[in-house]
Amino acid sequence: MPAYSIFIHSSGTGPSLWASVPAAITAGSSQWFPANLGYAPLPAVPRGVHLTADDDARHLARSLPVDATSARIFGHSYGGLVALKLARLLTIPVESLFLLEPVLFGALNRDLARHPEAAAEVHSFADQDWFLNNEALGGTAQWLEVFIDYWNRPGSWARMPPELQAAQVALGWKIYQEVRSVFYDAAPFASWQMAMPMTVAYGEKTTQAARAMALELLAVNPQAHALHLPGVGHMAIAVKPQVVFTAMTAALVP
Repeated sequence: MPAYSIFIHSSGTGPSLWASVPAAITAGSSQWFPANLGYAPLPAVPRGVHLTADDDARHLARSLPVDATSARIFGHSYGGLVALKLARLLTIPVESLFLLEPVLFGALNRDLARHPEAAAEVHSFADQDWFLNNEALGGTAQWLEVFIDYWNRPGSWARMPPELQAAQVALGWKIYQEVRSVFYDAAPFASWQMAMPMTVAYGEKTTQAARAMALELLAVNPQAHALHLPGVGHMAIAVKPQVVFTAMTAALVP
């Protein structure tokens, strides 16, 4: 009866995000790369259907292979929030959590006084009612340009080939639901104090908000290990995976 290493992808990516993870990191366990709701090979989420990270966590809990006896959970960005929620749902032991820049903007918004350097970034989204609450624009190319450029760098959306832009637009409504979920999840950082071993990783060149969220999660989990990734930003797992995997191997493999 095997243990499973569960790899949860971020917004706008898919199960292949983690597919090249080295076997050494998951030695002694079976790897599982599930799709969040709305991502291939699952059907798209129709525009107008409302979902949250709780729905994705419940979906993964229901989909876990029946022979799993324990789990190690890995998540990036939105997948990090889903990972935290999944860890609370599973009835099998969760051996560890690895969270790569988990996004908990709702919690951060409660503690902005502690992170003034991140406040401008949070307000750039939270104060734009059209970005969070305009369902006609949510997930469209106009909306995705703001989202993609924030997590990468200005002009990233414009530089994307048309076929990649079209793929993102096809996922746009679900991505919009994910962003709303991370902003409106009211749980404070203190509520994410977990008992199991945890690693929280963040990039040297990531956003101020992403760094603040990682540091707050580390602060409420004294057992957690901080993993600083040199020279990379939020999407390092997609654009420079070997930097991430090299650091993970050094931190997680005895």
